[in-house]
Amino acid sequence: MEDAGIWTGALLAGVLFAVFGALWWRSRGRAGGAAKNGGPGGLLGGLIGEAVALDLVPDSGGEPLARCVPLEFGPRGLTCELLDCAAPEAVHAGRSVMGFFAPLTFEGRKVNAFDTEILSVEATLEPPRILLSAPTQFRSVPRRRHSRKRVSDPRFVRLRLWMADIATSTQYFPEASPDIWINAYDGRHGEENAVSDISAGGLAVEVRAALVPPALAPGMAVVLKCSLFQFRDKQFNPYWYAGTVRAVTTPGENLRRIAVAFTHVGAPHQLAPQGLVWSALDPSQNQPETTGATS
Repeated sequence: MEDAGIWTGALLAGVLFAVFGALWWRSRGRAGGAAKNGGPGGLLGGLIGEAVALDLVPDSGGEPLARCVPLEFGPRGLTCELLDCAAPEAVHAGRSVMGFFAPLTFEGRKVNAFDTEILSVEATLEPPRILLSAPTQFRSVPRRRHSRKRVSDPRFVRLRLWMADIATSTQYFPEASPDIWINAYDGRHGEENAVSDISAGGLAVEVRAALVPPALAPGMAVVLKCSLFQFRDKQFNPYWYAGTVRAVTTPGENLRRIAVAFTHVGAPHQLAPQGLVWSALDPSQNQPETTGATS
């Protein structure tokens, strides 16, 4: 079953490179002159002057906890205006984070991140502000283990999402009604519902806020059926995944962005209690005993 998972992942990666367009995280020239004045102060001054958005990511990596725009840098640290906060409970004083920005040249090398610590959060201000300690070092850090691809045409990707843990769920997923259903431009759910980007390790969707179950939150286990259109066969081919919600953000007042990291790949099996047999994408993860086929 592990071999099946590896081959399914490899097949999906090949399909993604054939179907989807430019990289999700693209280098932008906007901050290219940020370090012209030299030193960390010059770099930060450039980011402030260009109003470059920073993604605050846990120092261990993962999805952004929050996004902010730097306003000023002084003896107290780097003051930023919060634009969005995916995990308010995780954004607090004493939290070590990395600040990611568009790649730029600093002291003859490309950098895109700095190490810092959250000193305070002023949530009562409008808009809210966050104070970061002076960056300890600037470095180049890969944003993702898997290159994520922007979906160029959402009509070629359909998705069903269930809020369910494969270790305990009793649902027979091939026949169960999903909690979120995305079929872009189908005339029923609105064109703003779509899979926005995807990789071999996860995906992100944008859905109208009214269609997102209130219980959906970071850390929740989910099951997904992602159907990709195959131009050669002129049909949609399904891929099954189990995963974890990494972040739920608000790109617009009535819109929610849901990022999911894959943990398992599923293979359809009529005799399995859930209609699927699961294989861990990471060999160190234990396969749930409840999801195998019955004899």
